[in-house]
Amino acid sequence: LHFIIDLNNDQLLHSKFKMAKAPPEAVILLLSPDGYYTYLGIEKPKPTESDPTPALDEDQIKKNYRRLSLRHHPDRPTGDADTFRVLNRAQKVLLNPKLRQQYDLLGLDLDDDDDEQDEANAKDEDDEQDSEGQAKPSNTPDGVMSQIASITLAVIFQVIVRTIMMAVVSVFLVRYRITLVPALLFLVFIAYRIHSIAQQNNTVATSSEMMSPIMIGLGLVLMYRGRMPDWSWTFWAGEALVMIMFVYNSIPEKSSILSSIVAFMATLLTLWLRGNVWKYLTLVGLEAFVAVVAALAFPIMEMILEQILNEKMRKVGEKVRAHSQRLDLYYNRNKTKPTVDTSSEKESNSTANMVID
Repeated sequence: LHFIIDLNNDQLLHSKFKMAKAPPEAVILLLSPDGYYTYLGIEKPKPTESDPTPALDEDQIKKNYRRLSLRHHPDRPTGDADTFRVLNRAQKVLLNPKLRQQYDLLGLDLDDDDDEQDEANAKDEDDEQDSEGQAKPSNTPDGVMSQIASITLAVIFQVIVRTIMMAVVSVFLVRYRITLVPALLFLVFIAYRIHSIAQQNNTVATSSEMMSPIMIGLGLVLMYRGRMPDWSWTFWAGEALVMIMFVYNSIPEKSSILSSIVAFMATLLTLWLRGNVWKYLTLVGLEAFVAVVAALAFPIMEMILEQILNEKMRKVGEKVRAHSQRLDLYYNRNKTKPTVDTSSEKESNSTANMVID
């Protein structure tokens, strides 16, 4: 009975101080602030305004890496898989100027956990490229501003293309019957194809899909009837209807509020355009000017935001390094063993004694 009680007490103490497996000392040193430099034995250069990322001795990095990798390789008795992985990442960061610049800001590698996932994704993309014979576009943008700039420029270019299409329709297509009739027949064919494809797929075409070519055809007829001999409200109604349908069909996610805004803007814009070729050219020129301004403004904004972010990260890195030094100093001065909570032990012993009695 005493043996069972002592065994239970030992289990209680073991569960009280049960901890996960401690990481190797090499991993702790590598993951500490500026640990990549420290463990690889590379002196960290001081950046300057003219050279924010001074060059390192790559030969020395590779030499030290080879020596350490032989020691920590998982196949060796002294090796460890986690240490070997972090060591590989350290060499990769120090040899890559862009990654090293990001690492020097904080002294920590924030992308270390995503490194293996990125390599797995890259391997999958290579396999798909080999199987399909063509590469898939990368889904990793250089930055948030680059992604916003790409989307903005794509939208502007789509607006320019639709404006040119609208100008061709208003100025040329509805002027002559020989060009109007083929356009109407083409729209009828599109409506028929939408209906036939829906039947082949055992689905029902939505009313907006079926009505879109019909409404565009109605707008063309109104523009043709209202153009002779001069501009009229009939032409305006047709031009507004065609522009509304052009813009509505280009919207990926349609809603009633967005449709109302599109209709209102198209109505006002067609009151000014009135099928005039020079006004359409002016509108295209303004849109092209906006595209040029966006193409020039976004890189400048990205540079400014990057400088602000780097400065903030640099200040955070200084605080992280200072706090790490304070912790190291504290633990070096106070190397004490953890005390055992004897109250729980005494309580369990008293309970055991009661059971014996």
